[in-house]
Amino acid sequence: MSNTTDSGIEDPGGEGRPAPRLGARLVRLVSIVLAVVLVLAVAGAVWLALKARAADQEKEDRARAVSVASQFALRVDSFDGKDIEGYSKGIQELLTTKYKSEFEKQFEPFKQVYTQAQAVGTGKILMAGVASYDDDSATVLVVHDGSVKSKLGQSQVRHQRWTIDMVKVGDRWLVDEFTPVN
Repeated sequence: MSNTTDSGIEDPGGEGRPAPRLGARLVRLVSIVLAVVLVLAVAGAVWLALKARAADQEKEDRARAVSVASQFALRVDSFDGKDIEGYSKGIQELLTTKYKSEFEKQFEPFKQVYTQAQAVGTGKILMAGVASYDDDSATVLVVHDGSVKSKLGQSQVRHQRWTIDMVKVGDRWLVDEFTPVN
């Protein structure tokens, strides 16, 4: 009697190894496709994360430029004729080296008048926003009101609109120039 049971082993095909089954080929192909899809998905996720980070950084930079420009407008509007040197120092902290000397020239006539009249100024920012921006410079539009009162009882209200050119020096935004807008 001959025992012919199927052991589940395929005929080696004359070369000593079993012939590959269709199932094993399919598993390898699916594995390769899934690995490629996984690599592409990870690369896409990294790209999106970097893009979002760059957008967040730009948003923060724009906000800092607007903040410094607004602070500059407030400091120009807010003064006390009894402490004109402190006033000048506070403004100059926000200026580029190039613009400091120009500002001093423009400010010189006001020093004497504000000191003699013991004038007091206050300011209020109404609106501010970025008109143009790149990595190291920005132009900010600032709409602000200021009022000036003197010891002589005189008062004046000013409605001002400025374009303020900003330059990034290191990590700080500084005022490089400002221009009143009519």
